[in-house]
Amino acid sequence: MTSPSGFQELAISTPPSGGPKRARMLDWDARVLYLGPAFGLTPHRNATGVLAVALDGAIGVANDPRARSPSYRQARSVLIMPNSLHHLRIDAGRTAFLYVDPLGRDIEALRSRMKEVGSNAAFDLIDERSVVALFGDIAERRLASEDAQQAARDMLGIGSSAQPDARIAAAIERMREQPSGSHTLAELGRKAGLSSSRFLHLFKDVTGVPLRRYRIWSRIGAAARAVAQGQSLTEAAHDAGFSSSAHFSTAFRDMFGMMPSELFARVRAG
Repeated sequence: MTSPSGFQELAISTPPSGGPKRARMLDWDARVLYLGPAFGLTPHRNATGVLAVALDGAIGVANDPRARSPSYRQARSVLIMPNSLHHLRIDAGRTAFLYVDPLGRDIEALRSRMKEVGSNAAFDLIDERSVVALFGDIAERRLASEDAQQAARDMLGIGSSAQPDARIAAAIERMREQPSGSHTLAELGRKAGLSSSRFLHLFKDVTGVPLRRYRIWSRIGAAARAVAQGQSLTEAAHDAGFSSSAHFSTAFRDMFGMMPSELFARVRAG
C-alpha cells in the first residue's frame, strides 16, 4: 500500500571547491527540516513550532527577547512554541531546525519528549544525544530517506501513527504534482470515494495535520523547490498556486520567520 511521501530535497548548498555539502533543506509532508549554519535572525515569531538542535555546539535562548540586553540560557535543544517571540544566538557550527505545523500532532509529541516545558519554550530533549546523532547523519547523507524518516518518527514521535492509506496517498500525490490546483475537499473526497467528513478525518489521521494546513505546506514546498532549482520567485509562486510572489513571501515568512530570499541566499552560499 502506498504511503505519504518521505523526505524531499528542497535545497542544498555545495562549496565551489566541491567539498562536503554544508546546508540541506528537506520537507516531509507538513514539516521542513533545515540543517546547516544558523540564520542570525533578529527576535521574531513563527506560525510553526520549531525544534532547534545544535549539532556542533550550543544554542543561546533569550530569556526576554524584548529586553535591550537580554540574558541567554544555553541549551543543546529547544522547542519554540508557535507564535512565541524568541531569539536564538548560535555563534558557530551547524544547527538543525525542524518546523512543524501548529495544528498537527507533532507539537504535542515533541513537547512530551522535552525535559522542561514552559508556555513559550521547552528545553532539553530526553534522548538528546541520539537526536543530535540522527540529524548529523541526515546532514551528511549517511541515511536513506526512508530510514531517516523512520528514525525521526521513532525518536521524536512525529509523522503519522496511522496505517498508510492508498486513497490519502493518491490525494497527496495529486497536490504535489499539481500544486496550483484548487484541490477542494469535495473534489478530493469524490476522487477518494469518501464523504467530505470521512476524508477530512482520515486525512488528518494519516498525515497528522488538517487538509487546509497541508495544502499551504504543499504549495510552499513546491515554490521553494522551484526557487532552489533556479526559477524566479514570481514564476515559482504562480506555478505553486500563489497569486503573486508577495503572497508566497508572506506565507513563507509567517511559517519560518524569514523571507524566502534570505533563506535561499544562505543555502546557496553554504
